[in-house]
Amino acid sequence: MPLNFNDEIFAQWCELYVRIIIRDGQRLAQIIQSCNSPKFQGYLYATPDILPVLATEIKSDDSYLTAYACLHNLDAKFWQNPHPSLLNGHVEQCFDHARYILVRNDEAPIAKAVAENNRFKPDNLLGIDGTLNLRHCWQEIQRSTTIDLRRSRIFDAFNKRQSIKIGLSPLAGYDELRWKYDSKDVRGQGEIPFWCGGTKNETELSQRLTNVLNDALQQQVDILLFPELIMTEALEKQISAWLRENNAFEPVMRLVVAGSRHVHHSEQKNSYSNRCTAFNQVGDIEWEQEKRQPFRLTAEEAESLLNIKQVSFEPTCLSNEMSIRLTALGNVASPICLDFFHDELWAKLPIDLFLVPAMSPNLKRFKSQCKQAGGRWRASAFVCNAKPSDSDKSVFAYIPSKQQPTVTSVEAEKTFLFTIEVDIDMN
Repeated sequence: MPLNFNDEIFAQWCELYVRIIIRDGQRLAQIIQSCNSPKFQGYLYATPDILPVLATEIKSDDSYLTAYACLHNLDAKFWQNPHPSLLNGHVEQCFDHARYILVRNDEAPIAKAVAENNRFKPDNLLGIDGTLNLRHCWQEIQRSTTIDLRRSRIFDAFNKRQSIKIGLSPLAGYDELRWKYDSKDVRGQGEIPFWCGGTKNETELSQRLTNVLNDALQQQVDILLFPELIMTEALEKQISAWLRENNAFEPVMRLVVAGSRHVHHSEQKNSYSNRCTAFNQVGDIEWEQEKRQPFRLTAEEAESLLNIKQVSFEPTCLSNEMSIRLTALGNVASPICLDFFHDELWAKLPIDLFLVPAMSPNLKRFKSQCKQAGGRWRASAFVCNAKPSDSDKSVFAYIPSKQQPTVTSVEAEKTFLFTIEVDIDMN
């Protein structure tokens, strides 16, 4: 089997994986379970050529085991051999009119630091996945999806660190924002658009933001996260300028995920993007992620928020793009609120660190999704909600461990900053 992985080998690997794992993994697992160990090892050590396997119908137990041996050997060799795709980007193939990307089961520094007695067994070692025991899989993605996956150096300085500190700032609540709607713009099944038109008192929120940034610097926070839809363009510029002035020369904060805001698309009336912006240590934009899932208010919810009893929707231009950064802490992403627990593509991709800005009545669904992500990819997740008056509903921290991290509030007249210290293993 060639060691130099190229597009042809990836295409063959993808086709074989789809045919015997995705389409018939149940039968393959049954065959492996019933095969005695010496015979099974004989198949694995035979290192068959993949081309004859693809050229024939995979039907008998022998042909299934031979095909599995091809996958097992590809899996092992790609794990051992560095490849440019692992440094910057991802491997993608098309087969039978579908798109697939090559996904790797690995452990990031937060997961590595979890003590053995506090570990959960990951999903890939359970059930059929455990029987197949493959560390790579081909994951189908939608045709129109664009994956913006690039390497980022923001956490390279952590190579000798043993812990990181994450700050969550529920800076404002939905009742502090100005909500707008257009009752004449009726769409779909009688829905009208609503959006956030900024803050009721931007001067007060600006001062609150400055205080939080100063507190985070004093607390030696490495990553700072804000909620969904509490930012304006002016407040984002304030964050960027503050980082350049106070953090750039001797960086403490390496990443500020500035929540999100509604960005108007002038080419279409009442059309917005719900956009999350992440800044690096010098105040430059490290990535942006736009919301991918539609959000609606019932007539009762709209009456409470907008004083109009009519079904309403967030008129966002739903994004096809998923922004992911390959960092020294693993794959990092910032899905917005509903996207985190309702967008199946985020669940399919091996994200190691989720930083989630939210605006939600509570965090129950987020907690459930955190556990699923932790089981599947040993991911960690941190959620900051626009609920400054209720600490139980404002922030949530999860790592893939039986023992969860302690969330600490930074004492102030009104708490707008929580911190969590998390162990990391950079080896």
